[in-house]
Amino acid sequence: MDVETEVTGVVDAPAGTAEIEVRLLPWRPRRRVVDHGIDLASLSSAADDLIGGVVALVVAVLAALLALVVVAGVVVVLLELWIVGAIALLLLVARFAGLLPWAVHTGRGTYERYRWLPNAAARVRELNGTRHARFRWYWA
Repeated sequence: MDVETEVTGVVDAPAGTAEIEVRLLPWRPRRRVVDHGIDLASLSSAADDLIGGVVALVVAVLAALLALVVVAGVVVVLLELWIVGAIALLLLVARFAGLLPWAVHTGRGTYERYRWLPNAAARVRELNGTRHARFRWYWA
């Protein structure tokens, strides 16, 4: 034995069999595949090609459906925003044009309706005895 072998305790391996094993984990991972006892080696190459084609078709259909759902979702969100904005604009125009009346709560449990905002504001000022017309916002 030479000096290097005595110091390191490693014997040179024959050519072509030496390797460095680098592991991320300090232990060997266990096999996690469940053996169902089905021998797929008996399948012919035609059946194997058929199964591969079926799997590829299923994956392609699922990918196309996913892309369709994403595109449809984006389109619906964009259309919803435009539709909501258009409805809000139409309601605002209808309110200021006098098609939808302004409701004045008199404070006595009754409501008076005015088609023009300055008339409604004047009535609120008259009822309150102040220069300012108070507004109360409701969603419904």
